[in-house]
Amino acid sequence: MSKVRELHDAAMQWAEKAMVARRQNDKALIIDYSEKAFRLEAEAAALIPNEKASEPTRSILYCSAASLALEAKCFKEAERLAIQGLAGFPSQRIENELKTIYEKVNYKSYARKNSNHFLLRRIY
Repeated sequence: MSKVRELHDAAMQWAEKAMVARRQNDKALIIDYSEKAFRLEAEAAALIPNEKASEPTRSILYCSAASLALEAKCFKEAERLAIQGLAGFPSQRIENELKTIYEKVNYKSYARKNSNHFLLRRIY
């Protein structure tokens, strides 16, 4: 099994645990498990070369890592991962998902800077 596959599979195991924690409304575990998942998924994505032949695998891994980072409230990392995914050759669908993640991160950043809790609640 390739290193990328091993990392991705481990990330998905943590993501599954985060989904269970979400159903149980355990916010601390959601964040903890999502962070573990995004770090593994980001490591897997970083192993894929940024070339057209690496798509769609590369951009999907970055999209997944960015989404998990957002779930873990690791906003800077989510933004960085979304940018890295967009820097490749994503399909239109994945490009749209990466842009949405990027916009959510920046929306949350704006809301935090302006201490507007109403804006933050609308996202979740």
